[in-house]
Amino acid sequence: MPSKKALVPIACIVMSGAAFANQPAKPQPQQKAPAAQPQAGTQPPAVRDWSRVDTNRDNLVSPEEMEKYLAENPGPLKKAS
Repeated sequence: MPSKKALVPIACIVMSGAAFANQPAKPQPQQKAPAAQPQAGTQPPAVRDWSRVDTNRDNLVSPEEMEKYLAENPGPLKKAS
């Protein structure tokens, strides 16, 4: 059986590992993506008005509500055809 003096370094390593495990991870710096510049003569895409899609006002958009909304409001590619 190893002596107590031989177990002290092992115990220190084990204890220090547990101490480092409880520390929160350092947050990584977030890189900002370059903003897309709209080209001259084009408009940014319109944002969908979700209150118009959610017809029963339950704050959830069901597949049936979305299907009805898309049938009544085709996108710009559907209108041009």
